[in-house]
Amino acid sequence: MWRHTSAAGQAARVAVCLWLVANPARAQDGSWPAPIDPAVVAELDAGREATFWVVLGEQADLDAAFAIRDWDERGRYVHERLVATAESSQRGVRALLGDWGATALPFWIVNAIEVQTRQRALLSLLAVRPEVAEIVAPPAVELIEGFTEVDGPPPQPLEWNIAQVRAPLVWSRYGVRGEGIVIGSIDSGVQYDHPALVEHYRGNLGGGVFDHNYNWYDPSSTCGSPPSEPCDSYWHGTATTGVAVGDDGGANRIGVAPGARFIMAAVNWSNASLLAAMQWMLAPTDLAGHSPRPDLRPHVVNNSWVTAGGTTLFQPAVQAWLAAGIFPVFAAGNSGPACQTILSPADYPESYAVGASCIDCAIASFSSRGPSVLGPMKPDVTAPGESVRSCVPWGAYEAGLWGTSFAAPHVTGTVALMLSLNPGLVGNTELIRRHLDHSAIDAPDSSCGGEPWDNGVWGEGRLDAFAAVSLLLVDGFESGDLSFWSAVTP
Repeated sequence: MWRHTSAAGQAARVAVCLWLVANPARAQDGSWPAPIDPAVVAELDAGREATFWVVLGEQADLDAAFAIRDWDERGRYVHERLVATAESSQRGVRALLGDWGATALPFWIVNAIEVQTRQRALLSLLAVRPEVAEIVAPPAVELIEGFTEVDGPPPQPLEWNIAQVRAPLVWSRYGVRGEGIVIGSIDSGVQYDHPALVEHYRGNLGGGVFDHNYNWYDPSSTCGSPPSEPCDSYWHGTATTGVAVGDDGGANRIGVAPGARFIMAAVNWSNASLLAAMQWMLAPTDLAGHSPRPDLRPHVVNNSWVTAGGTTLFQPAVQAWLAAGIFPVFAAGNSGPACQTILSPADYPESYAVGASCIDCAIASFSSRGPSVLGPMKPDVTAPGESVRSCVPWGAYEAGLWGTSFAAPHVTGTVALMLSLNPGLVGNTELIRRHLDHSAIDAPDSSCGGEPWDNGVWGEGRLDAFAAVSLLLVDGFESGDLSFWSAVTP
């Protein structure tokens, strides 16, 4: 938290700002003041302390990053550009906030500052600064709640959902299970030493030794202060991670990519903790939050949290992930069956949104539908999200989990399988998307618009991990010749 207070000239500043409130002035560059969210004004007018976001207009130019092939160099480039842009463009705003005694928390991944103040007049001073694009109230964010059935399906030697996406065929036919790939997760936390997860945690150095630096992040101190080791404040993060990578080496084969390793950022569902987690995924730090290492970022990040559709506060962060070569997977939300219920950030064009299907291959009634209020057809694909069995804290397992939260990690695990077979695909987020899209099993449904092969209920169709991985080996896919397709589709 960054804070500075100065009383010098305070009376003069107040007089100036009171005039500005009644007489909106043009900014220093001749433009009109930045828009101010009415909810922020209402909060301050009621005499309460307001929390709001000052969004800066300047965005780092990250286009050159997409041509950088070296993973370490690419991450370092994106991180340095983002930090430099934020530091230079935020300098004047930070000074102003300090003069007014406002509490400020700056971020570089979206070039925005979270502000807490009771000073109504400060809004006008912020709005007329040329570097400020808008002042917005914090959007409400929440975990995409997962639920359990009273009588879930009994354990199986191979869980139905893992078999349905044909992940085992990838393991046996191509000999890869996600080795060499790192999955990131932003969720409620994780029981890192769960029997189904402990061997897959990147912080496991072997021999009972663990190093949580760069592998665990807890910006809100949900597991204690100072942070020492991972925990799961709920149970959700342990379960979603299990669907992506879980396997205890015995009877519990619950994950799509059990050869991959995972890292976790725990959040308390505030905007600040989520943006801090998104920053950390791009440049993981030690437990004290120091010494960022963008070279240790994950290849794909699983997200099971939402805010209202059309909320763009987090969009620059997702764009930054793509520039750094990180593939962004988001659960679509549990707001179905109405159309246009895809939630943010899943509704961004840059995000890969995942809806949920059932054991009988029907769409789940709760699965959010498209199209996105921001324009593109969503979801992108669907995956099993009902009657799913996974691990939960205290070394236990739970059957009958449902929600798009548990559909999304099927896609996350599939991406790990794809990259494990073909490491040359690492960082090529557009080609990863194309493979997932073209390999999905079409599921026509016109009730929410779209085409039979890409619609607002199923997106591109049902996830098929084996077909997605198989595309990596077919030259015809890149040339546009899809005549080979019958060889890999069921």
